[in-house]
Amino acid sequence: MIKRKIRPAEEETGGLSFTILFAILWYGTIGISIAGNGFQTEMLLFMAAGLLSLYQMFTKIRRALFYRRQRADAVALGDAAHGRIVGVTRQDIPYYTSGRHSHLSYRRYYYLNVEMTDPRTGITTSIQSQGYRRPIHRYLRSNKVKVYTDKSGWKHYLEDFQWKEHRSDPDLFDCPREFEEAYPWNGRIGQIIVAAVLVLMILNLFLNL
Repeated sequence: MIKRKIRPAEEETGGLSFTILFAILWYGTIGISIAGNGFQTEMLLFMAAGLLSLYQMFTKIRRALFYRRQRADAVALGDAAHGRIVGVTRQDIPYYTSGRHSHLSYRRYYYLNVEMTDPRTGITTSIQSQGYRRPIHRYLRSNKVKVYTDKSGWKHYLEDFQWKEHRSDPDLFDCPREFEEAYPWNGRIGQIIVAAVLVLMILNLFLNL
Protein backbone atom coordinates (compact mmCIF):
# COMPACT_ATOMS: atom_id res chain seq x y z
CA MET A 1 0.00 0.00 0.00
CA ILE A 2 1.16 3.51 -0.78
CA LYS A 3 2.08 5.17 2.50
CA ARG A 4 1.62 8.90 2.34
CA LYS A 5 0.13 11.85 4.15
CA ILE A 6 -1.32 14.38 1.75
CA ARG A 7 -2.43 17.44 3.65
CA PRO A 8 -4.54 20.36 2.46
CA ALA A 9 -2.50 23.31 1.25
CA GLU A 10 -3.21 25.35 4.38
CA GLU A 11 -1.68 22.61 6.57
CA GLU A 12 1.44 22.00 4.48
CA THR A 13 4.99 22.66 5.59
CA GLY A 14 6.57 21.33 2.39
CA GLY A 15 9.79 22.91 1.19
CA LEU A 16 11.03 23.74 4.70
CA SER A 17 14.04 21.44 4.37
CA PHE A 18 15.11 23.42 1.31
CA THR A 19 14.62 26.73 3.15
CA ILE A 20 16.66 25.49 6.12
CA LEU A 21 19.39 24.25 3.79
CA PHE A 22 19.44 27.58 1.99
CA ALA A 23 19.73 29.48 5.29
CA ILE A 24 22.61 27.25 6.42
CA LEU A 25 24.41 27.69 3.11
CA TRP A 26 23.74 31.44 3.05
CA TYR A 27 25.06 32.18 6.52
CA GLY A 28 27.77 29.54 6.21
CA THR A 29 29.06 31.30 3.11
CA ILE A 30 28.95 34.65 4.91
CA GLY A 31 30.95 33.13 7.77
CA ILE A 32 33.54 31.73 5.38
CA SER A 33 33.86 35.09 3.65
CA ILE A 34 34.31 36.93 6.96
CA ALA A 35 36.89 34.39 8.10
CA GLY A 36 38.86 34.79 4.88
CA ASN A 37 38.47 38.50 4.11
CA GLY A 38 37.47 40.00 7.43
CA PHE A 39 34.19 41.72 8.22
CA GLN A 40 33.03 44.34 5.75
CA THR A 41 30.08 46.68 6.04
CA GLU A 42 28.48 45.18 2.93
CA MET A 43 28.04 41.94 4.87
CA LEU A 44 25.27 43.50 6.93
CA LEU A 45 23.10 43.73 3.83
CA PHE A 46 23.57 40.05 3.04
CA MET A 47 22.94 39.04 6.64
CA ALA A 48 19.70 41.04 6.67
CA ALA A 49 18.63 39.57 3.32
CA GLY A 50 18.97 36.05 4.72
CA LEU A 51 16.50 36.90 7.48
CA LEU A 52 13.70 37.09 4.91
CA SER A 53 13.83 33.38 4.18
CA LEU A 54 13.91 32.60 7.91
CA TYR A 55 10.91 34.83 8.52
CA GLN A 56 8.98 33.18 5.68
CA MET A 57 9.83 29.75 7.09
CA PHE A 58 8.69 30.75 10.58
CA THR A 59 5.43 32.18 9.22
CA LYS A 60 4.74 29.07 7.16
CA ILE A 61 5.26 26.79 10.17
CA ARG A 62 3.00 28.91 12.39
CA ARG A 63 0.28 28.94 9.72
CA ALA A 64 0.41 25.17 9.16
CA LEU A 65 0.37 24.41 12.90
CA PHE A 66 -2.58 26.78 13.38
CA TYR A 67 -4.72 24.90 10.85
CA ARG A 68 -3.51 21.50 12.05
CA ARG A 69 -4.65 22.37 15.57
CA GLN A 70 -8.08 23.25 14.18
CA ARG A 71 -8.24 19.82 12.51
CA ALA A 72 -7.13 18.08 15.70
CA ASP A 73 -9.80 19.93 17.69
CA ALA A 74 -12.51 18.87 15.23
CA VAL A 75 -11.39 15.23 15.30
CA ALA A 76 -11.26 15.30 19.12
CA LEU A 77 -14.81 16.69 19.18
CA GLY A 78 -15.91 13.45 17.56
CA ASP A 79 -18.69 14.83 15.35
CA ALA A 80 -18.05 12.36 12.54
CA ALA A 81 -20.07 11.16 9.59
CA HIS A 82 -19.52 8.69 6.79
CA GLY A 83 -18.65 10.36 3.52
CA ARG A 84 -18.48 9.35 -0.12
CA ILE A 85 -16.24 11.17 -2.59
CA VAL A 86 -18.32 11.81 -5.69
CA GLY A 87 -16.01 14.03 -7.72
CA VAL A 88 -13.05 16.34 -7.85
CA THR A 89 -12.81 20.00 -8.82
CA ARG A 90 -9.65 21.64 -10.11
CA GLN A 91 -9.14 25.37 -9.78
CA ASP A 92 -6.31 27.68 -10.79
CA ILE A 93 -6.29 30.48 -8.22
CA PRO A 94 -4.61 33.74 -9.32
CA TYR A 95 -2.12 35.55 -7.09
CA TYR A 96 0.57 38.19 -7.45
CA THR A 97 4.17 37.28 -6.74
CA SER A 98 6.05 39.40 -4.22
CA GLY A 99 8.96 41.68 -4.99
CA ARG A 100 9.58 44.67 -7.21
CA HIS A 101 8.78 42.79 -10.40
CA SER A 102 5.57 41.17 -9.21
CA HIS A 103 3.38 39.53 -11.81
CA LEU A 104 0.16 37.55 -11.97
CA SER A 105 0.59 33.82 -11.52
CA TYR A 106 -1.60 30.85 -10.66
CA ARG A 107 -1.64 28.12 -8.05
CA ARG A 108 -3.50 24.92 -8.86
CA TYR A 109 -5.70 23.36 -6.19
CA TYR A 110 -7.78 20.18 -6.10
CA TYR A 111 -11.03 20.00 -4.12
CA LEU A 112 -12.83 16.77 -3.31
CA ASN A 113 -16.61 16.86 -3.60
CA VAL A 114 -18.08 14.72 -0.84
CA GLU A 115 -21.56 13.58 0.15
CA MET A 116 -21.74 13.07 3.92
CA THR A 117 -24.57 11.31 5.72
CA ASP A 118 -25.52 12.38 9.24
CA PRO A 119 -25.59 9.19 11.35
CA ARG A 120 -28.36 10.61 13.56
CA THR A 121 -30.80 11.87 10.94
CA GLY A 122 -29.72 10.03 7.81
CA ILE A 123 -29.74 13.33 5.91
CA THR A 124 -27.13 13.58 3.13
CA THR A 125 -25.26 16.84 2.63
CA SER A 126 -22.83 17.83 -0.12
CA ILE A 127 -19.60 19.50 0.97
CA GLN A 128 -16.28 20.43 -0.58
CA SER A 129 -12.91 19.72 1.00
CA GLN A 130 -10.11 22.17 1.57
CA GLY A 131 -7.84 22.67 -1.42
CA TYR A 132 -4.94 20.29 -2.01
CA ARG A 133 -1.87 21.23 -4.02
CA ARG A 134 -1.39 17.62 -5.08
CA PRO A 135 -3.99 15.62 -7.07
CA ILE A 136 -5.02 13.56 -4.04
CA HIS A 137 -7.74 11.75 -6.01
CA ARG A 138 -5.04 9.94 -7.98
CA TYR A 139 -3.82 8.13 -4.87
CA LEU A 140 -7.15 6.86 -3.55
CA ARG A 141 -8.48 3.34 -4.08
CA SER A 142 -11.86 3.97 -2.47
CA ASN A 143 -14.30 6.84 -2.37
CA LYS A 144 -15.11 6.17 1.29
CA VAL A 145 -13.91 8.74 3.80
CA LYS A 146 -14.76 9.96 7.29
CA VAL A 147 -15.89 13.56 7.68
CA TYR A 148 -15.38 15.48 10.92
CA THR A 149 -17.19 18.75 11.55
CA ASP A 150 -15.91 21.47 13.88
CA LYS A 151 -18.04 22.99 16.64
CA SER A 152 -19.06 25.91 14.42
CA GLY A 153 -20.56 23.47 11.94
CA TRP A 154 -18.97 25.40 9.08
CA LYS A 155 -15.74 23.56 8.49
CA HIS A 156 -15.33 19.90 7.59
CA TYR A 157 -12.21 17.73 7.69
CA LEU A 158 -11.62 14.53 5.74
CA GLU A 159 -9.87 11.63 7.46
CA ASP A 160 -9.29 7.89 7.02
CA PHE A 161 -8.52 7.93 3.32
CA GLN A 162 -8.02 4.53 1.69
CA TRP A 163 -4.87 4.63 -0.41
CA LYS A 164 -4.02 2.62 -3.49
CA GLU A 165 -1.84 -0.45 -3.25
CA HIS A 166 0.17 0.72 -6.28
CA ARG A 167 0.30 4.02 -8.13
CA SER A 168 -0.58 2.22 -11.36
CA ASP A 169 -3.91 1.01 -9.95
CA PRO A 170 -7.01 2.44 -11.68
CA ASP A 171 -8.07 5.94 -10.67
CA LEU A 172 -11.37 6.61 -8.94
CA PHE A 173 -12.41 9.21 -11.48
CA ASP A 174 -11.91 9.50 -15.19
CA CYS A 175 -9.83 12.67 -14.98
CA PRO A 176 -6.98 13.46 -17.34
CA ARG A 177 -3.62 12.72 -15.77
CA GLU A 178 -1.26 15.59 -15.11
CA PHE A 179 2.48 15.71 -14.72
CA GLU A 180 2.94 16.61 -11.06
CA GLU A 181 6.58 17.60 -11.22
CA ALA A 182 6.25 20.05 -14.08
CA TYR A 183 8.80 22.33 -12.43
CA PRO A 184 12.31 21.13 -11.55
CA TRP A 185 12.30 22.71 -8.07
CA ASN A 186 9.36 20.52 -7.01
CA GLY A 187 11.64 17.49 -6.68
CA ARG A 188 14.53 16.94 -4.30
CA ILE A 189 17.04 16.63 -7.14
CA GLY A 190 15.90 19.97 -8.50
CA GLN A 191 16.23 21.54 -5.04
CA ILE A 192 19.77 20.22 -4.68
CA ILE A 193 20.72 21.65 -8.07
CA VAL A 194 19.18 25.02 -7.21
CA ALA A 195 20.99 25.03 -3.84
CA ALA A 196 24.31 24.25 -5.53
CA VAL A 197 23.82 27.06 -8.04
CA LEU A 198 22.96 29.48 -5.23
CA VAL A 199 26.09 28.54 -3.31
CA LEU A 200 28.28 29.12 -6.36
CA MET A 201 26.63 32.47 -7.01
CA ILE A 202 27.05 33.55 -3.39
CA LEU A 203 30.68 32.46 -3.28
CA ASN A 204 31.41 34.28 -6.54
CA LEU A 205 29.70 37.41 -5.20
CA PHE A 206 31.61 37.42 -1.93
CA LEU A 207 34.97 36.68 -3.55
CA ASN A 208 34.50 39.73 -5.75
CA LEU A 209 33.65 42.13 -2.92
